[in-house]
Amino acid sequence: MTIFSGGSFGKNSRHNQPEIVAVLDVGTSKIACFIGHLEEDAGVRIIGAGFHASAGLKAGVVVDMDAAEFTIRHAVAKAEKAAGFAISSVYVNVSTRSLKSHHISVETKFSSAEVADRDLKRVVDTALTEFAEPEKAILHALPLNWTLDGERGIRDPRGMFGSKLGVDMHFVTANVGVLRNLAHCIERCHLRIAGMVASPYAAGDAVLVDDELDLGVTLIDMGAGITTTAVFRDRALVFSDAIGVGGKNVTSDIARGLTTPWEAAERIKAIYGSALESPTDNSQMVPCPPMGAQDELHEESLSVLTGIVRSRTEETFEILRDRFAAAGIGSFAGRRIVLTGGAAQLSGAVQLAEYIFGKRVRVGQPHGLLGLPDTMSGPDFAVATGLIKHILNNKPEAITGPPDLSGKRIRKRHYAGGNVMRSLKWFKDNF
Repeated sequence: MTIFSGGSFGKNSRHNQPEIVAVLDVGTSKIACFIGHLEEDAGVRIIGAGFHASAGLKAGVVVDMDAAEFTIRHAVAKAEKAAGFAISSVYVNVSTRSLKSHHISVETKFSSAEVADRDLKRVVDTALTEFAEPEKAILHALPLNWTLDGERGIRDPRGMFGSKLGVDMHFVTANVGVLRNLAHCIERCHLRIAGMVASPYAAGDAVLVDDELDLGVTLIDMGAGITTTAVFRDRALVFSDAIGVGGKNVTSDIARGLTTPWEAAERIKAIYGSALESPTDNSQMVPCPPMGAQDELHEESLSVLTGIVRSRTEETFEILRDRFAAAGIGSFAGRRIVLTGGAAQLSGAVQLAEYIFGKRVRVGQPHGLLGLPDTMSGPDFAVATGLIKHILNNKPEAITGPPDLSGKRIRKRHYAGGNVMRSLKWFKDNF
């Protein structure tokens, strides 16, 4: 839902944006860097892209600063070489188990009869003050619904008349400590963070179509170390969550269950892995390389492998189903689910998701970018693709720039003075 397409706050208008932007998808299995710009009457064009296998990251969290820095530098260097120039700043994704949604409703009175930009800003500032959790950094602050004198469902109250204005705000947050480590790692690569975007929010820009965004859709981004999800309705992000389970958990289960090395388990998953049983599974055998030099090659029934894969994939979907039910978003989420991310390419994932959720399910492929290499056009690059579309298509939000990782901005709002100071601020805003 477009709220602040104009006015005094929200992102800069398109002609004020940098001509070229760079985005960084920091994942558990790979680091991807895209450099691109917006072509008038054509869309987003990629002029440089590169990726490198990840190291030093686990479930979206930096666990080895040196290793993570090394892989980020290599991914960025490949993109810079393809683009023909160096970059100094990036927009980066956030994919962590601490990714959460918070909803707050506030209402304030105002003196003028006609609602203006300053009235909208004051109400949103009130909501930002109400949400004062020092350990949480706000990634997104999205006005979902406005009320005017008690009337709900107002898309844009500017120019309307009333005396009491309210807003339902959706905050997407993550733990400050996790983001500080990520930011420090990127800054060690001599890159400035221009902004951070929640991974499922970005992935939605890459793979969803307009009808899904309007009618309601649940996006599930199945990464290697973490699965994130987002619910969209009326073109707005209304819910986001994350669980620390991903494609690497399936690989780990295969390695243990078939007593084979990790690398062999990854290949077995790619070639033979499926979440659906077949009548021929018992008769088909899967070759399993030995763990050590003294062991010999052995074989296991395909039915054993399928049982391992199905068990972990089913558990992932059931956890998400229970999270959705606990959040009470069932009626809001529509009748459609879109899977994306590298793990979404697993055979049988769509059919199993349809069984667990009782909804129509498809795998989402990135679309709407020019010049994207074929090797980077699959669901595993949905976040990187969506990141650059999200930035260049100028998504309006109540706050801009990188998130506050110090807590000072929140404390300043929360302790900005007593009743006298607030009264003086109200008087200044209104007269």
